[in-house]
Amino acid sequence: MPRDSQPAFDQRSRASFMKWVTIPIRFADQDILGHVNNAATATYLEQGRCEHLIPLIEAAHEPDLDIVLARIIIDYIREIRYPGTAEVGVRISHIGNKSFVINASVFVGDTCSATSAATIVFFDKTSRTSRLPPAHLRASLQSLT
Repeated sequence: MPRDSQPAFDQRSRASFMKWVTIPIRFADQDILGHVNNAATATYLEQGRCEHLIPLIEAAHEPDLDIVLARIIIDYIREIRYPGTAEVGVRISHIGNKSFVINASVFVGDTCSATSAATIVFFDKTSRTSRLPPAHLRASLQSLT
């Protein structure tokens, strides 16, 4: 069955992710209500994406190539509380010509606390425009699908 015709994965299920980043929950991440602030949760999601994507971009060995965040959707599902650790699972759900969509979810234990879908664009730092990625980078991104 072609990948595009497979059903969407369940972002609220740990079983949907194979790549993970563990993040300590800091005291400073809390807001006045005593739960982790939405901005801190967004940072957890960003760290999860970056820890998996930056090494792939660096391994492409193209100094003018970078990536930029073009769009992000975050759904906040459950509170996160200090102390503890959060785990962010990441998975690429779509690879286009000049962009891709990476999904990330924050879990505390088996409980999903937030989900996101981020559109990332391949960016040429010299021309300041979107660009096609090299074939070997596109193949590397398949490891996150």
